[in-house]
Amino acid sequence: MDPGTYKIIHYVGLIVLFTGIGSLIATNNKKPAARIIPSSLHGLGWLLILISGFGMWHKMHGGVFHSWIIVKFVILLALGGIVALIKREKLPPFLLYLIVIVLGCVASYFGFSHSIILR
Repeated sequence: MDPGTYKIIHYVGLIVLFTGIGSLIATNNKKPAARIIPSSLHGLGWLLILISGFGMWHKMHGGVFHSWIIVKFVILLALGGIVALIKREKLPPFLLYLIVIVLGCVASYFGFSHSIILR
């Protein structure tokens, strides 16, 4: 598959992931039925990002695992685990939004600054 196609799937996954996270933060924790669709969006977006990210890595870099890819993978794991913080309500919503935005900005910086497709 073309690396550009992987990039489009990656962007769609980002949109779906962040929509799911925002919806999870905004939903009421007392109603578990209201969390089904946001949780599904979060999982679907996370899976799309994971698959397309490794697809792009395979097409562009082959077997070389650069440090910026490891940083992006750790950020993806953190964005996957943020659901536990949201569900337990350990942090206020504003702080959760801020953490997600900062993680997204750092991941986009590493993605754009090291992308071969954009050069």
